[in-house]
Amino acid sequence: MFDFLKRVGLLYWLQYGIVRAHFAVWHRLKVNGQENIPLEGGIILAANHLSHLDSPSIGCCIPRRSRYVADTEMFKKFFLNWYLPLTGGIPIDRSSSGGEKMINTAVDVLKKGDLLILYPEGTRSRTGYPSRARTGMIVLASKAGIPIVPCRVSGPYECWPYSKIWPRPGPIQVSFGKPIQWNPDEIDLKNRIDLETKSTQVMEAIQSLPGWIPKTASPRPETNSI
Repeated sequence: MFDFLKRVGLLYWLQYGIVRAHFAVWHRLKVNGQENIPLEGGIILAANHLSHLDSPSIGCCIPRRSRYVADTEMFKKFFLNWYLPLTGGIPIDRSSSGGEKMINTAVDVLKKGDLLILYPEGTRSRTGYPSRARTGMIVLASKAGIPIVPCRVSGPYECWPYSKIWPRPGPIQVSFGKPIQWNPDEIDLKNRIDLETKSTQVMEAIQSLPGWIPKTASPRPETNSI
């Protein structure tokens, strides 16, 4: 515990403990593969995205300080304007004009040795099923020269689906897989097909981890599911 406190700081440790206790009681939180997360060095933690509960569920299972990106507008809201920075939030302009800045900011964070939680799908699932991954995480991994740790979270969709305003109790499970890393000469940033292929490999690694598809999932015919 003292090593963890030293790594993350007192305030982060306090909110980590409170959130972890809440999920342990309210959601009967179960964790698999925590040993697959390196305790030092820049890492992308790539997870499926089901609900607003994903980030706190994952964050309170990581034995080190985690970072994540959030829209700049979120940082202007009451309570969130101090809570998001405390929990590792990084303000990002999600407009098309902010794309390059977002990449550069994320690369800087990773090169400093931080762990960055990313959702390859880009947005929460409206069906409960995974959708096609975007290529940004592969670009970041290549530019920062760091591994990607796959993560599968199960349960948040049932506890707080896209269409609901408030969360409800229910089991949540978080599973971490072994790090994935390519040599610099194995990634061609100018080859879109290569980037998409590697993104699909990460999504397949995520879905191969222990977990479940929500019983309430309702895939649409047009959804590009993995």
